[in-house]
Amino acid sequence: MEEKHLNNIIEEVKRGNYHAFNAIIVAHEVQAYNLAFRIVKNREDAEEIAQDSFVKAYKRIKSFKGDSKFSTWLYRIVYNNSINKLRANKRFKLNDEIEDDQIGTSVSDHSMQNLLDQERKDFIKQALNKLNPQESTLITLYYQNECDLKEIEEITGVNKNNLKVQLHRARKRLEQHLKQMLPNELESIR
Repeated sequence: MEEKHLNNIIEEVKRGNYHAFNAIIVAHEVQAYNLAFRIVKNREDAEEIAQDSFVKAYKRIKSFKGDSKFSTWLYRIVYNNSINKLRANKRFKLNDEIEDDQIGTSVSDHSMQNLLDQERKDFIKQALNKLNPQESTLITLYYQNECDLKEIEEITGVNKNNLKVQLHRARKRLEQHLKQMLPNELESIR
C-alpha cells in the first residue's frame, strides 16, 4: 500500500471511521505476525501478539504523528509486545516450528523446479530457526519486511552502528548454518 493512501486511511480512522482500520490490518498483518513469530518462536503467541498490537495501534492511532512511516510505528508496537511476552513467559528457548508462509512459499504445481525451490526455502527456514531471536528478528525486518536501518533503529531502539554489526553477524551465522546444511549448493551460487 502506498504511503499516501495509507496516510489517508489513517486520517479516516482518526476521524472515527473504524472500518477503515481493516485496510491497515490487511496491509500489515503478515509482516506483524512474522516479526512477532521471529521473536517469540511460537505460533499461538505470535498470533496473539499481532492481534494485540493492532488493537493497541487502533487505540493509539491519534498519537501517530507521521514523523516516521506508519509501518515503523506499528512494528515498534509489535516488537515491544513481543519482548514483553518473552519477559512475561521467561521463555527464550527456540523451537523448531515455523510457518510455511514465513518465507512466502507457495507451491501451486509440482514441477521439479518448484520442489527444489521449496526445499531451498525449507533450509532457509531451518537456518533462521537456529538463530537467536535478536538475529532472526533483524534478518526478518531487513530482508522480509524490507525495513532500512533507520526504521529498524526506531523499532528496536538499537543504534544504527550497532545494528550494522549485529546484522552482519546475523548474516554470517545464517550463512554458516546454510553451509552446514547445503555445502555444495552455496559454493555453486557464489
